Amino acid sequence: MKKTHVDILLELPVDGALRGFLTSHGLPLPASFDWNQADATSDALVDAVHEWSDAVARDQMIGNLMASVRLADATGRQALFEAAMWDSAALTGLTLCGSDLHRSFWLYVHHPDIFERALDFSFWEHHGPQTQQYDLGITSEPDSSTVALDALRGAISDFYLRELHCGDSGVAYLVQRSPGVFLLTVHVKDLATLRLEFEGSNLKRHVGNPNIQMALEYSRATGVVRTLVRGGAKYQQMLVDAFAEHVLGLTVSAQRIKSPTLDLSSLRTGFDVPEVFEDGFAIVQLKALTLLSPDSELKLECVAMASKEQRSVHELLQEKLPAPLADRWTVTAAQINLYYPPEPGRRAKVVSVEVTSKGRLNLHQFDARLQAQLEGYLVKVGILQKGQVLNAQEMPPGADAVGSSPESVN
Repeated sequence: MKKTHVDILLELPVDGALRGFLTSHGLPLPASFDWNQADATSDALVDAVHEWSDAVARDQMIGNLMASVRLADATGRQALFEAAMWDSAALTGLTLCGSDLHRSFWLYVHHPDIFERALDFSFWEHHGPQTQQYDLGITSEPDSSTVALDALRGAISDFYLRELHCGDSGVAYLVQRSPGVFLLTVHVKDLATLRLEFEGSNLKRHVGNPNIQMALEYSRATGVVRTLVRGGAKYQQMLVDAFAEHVLGLTVSAQRIKSPTLDLSSLRTGFDVPEVFEDGFAIVQLKALTLLSPDSELKLECVAMASKEQRSVHELLQEKLPAPLADRWTVTAAQINLYYPPEPGRRAKVVSVEVTSKGRLNLHQFDARLQAQLEGYLVKVGILQKGQVLNAQEMPPGADAVGSSPESVN
């Protein structure tokens, strides 16, 4: 259930961050208000918000309070620490917070710019399965100057003005997520809308412009990009073109940015990578396969149901429906589950890798080191080539990877 402002006020510790936030919004409190009564203080703050007669100011404060905890979950936690990586004060402050909700609120209050970058990272992770991969073959240092990003933003705005008659304004950010891996985030102004909303106690119509958000991740070492943008191939190509020309300084042909076709045929016989056990996993399960008949008239989606044995789907197909494997149907998508040994009294943590023959992968939801490790497994079975991976760390699939413990799994 979604938390309300009351839940947030009762859960947050009464510290300097909360006191500064509430007083900066003008919450009326008596001069004798006691900030040192723990639970009693939280209850008193909730009462003060309910009794606040200025509805507009109260709603503004509640809106900001709700916005401050948008990253109060496991994915948000990873985004917060990743965004704070280059700021020692922010990183230390996050470490000292006692919960995901406290971490999100604390960074929102003390480091709003870093919080905004963390929102960009979280957006990328939440939409990872929708990304598309391209192999540019360009391994240049990105230009993050204002001039380069303004030129990129202008090119994207021109495209949206031609296609959708919107996009006359926009902003763009380029940050380094990890050594050699960069994330570009672009926001474009959509067409105006008229919304009926309350402002305080009055019902009014407000004109606003929705945000069109897109993102691109680039590896300097391998020249691979992954894009997240609505609209299909034309929009994907627009974003890659603009990035290559204005940030990498090169013009690429349409043929060069065609998405790779991945060969998943090796999964007909399972996912055989012995190194996964050296890396601490206890069970490997090929959970799901999607197969297409040779005449492309029938698609079959097969999923291994839950069982104690956690059998792989290719084994079940061989027993119960061998024809698709025997007749060389094309494997178009797969899900591979890697299970860590269960802790006493708890369910085993699982890493689920999803991949399609069109080059879509969900590896973005994992931290950079685990992502590189998983990419190594896909290289090992021949699904990815070395030049198609986003992370180019020299880390063979059997090496120890910092962050690849069960605690790092979302």
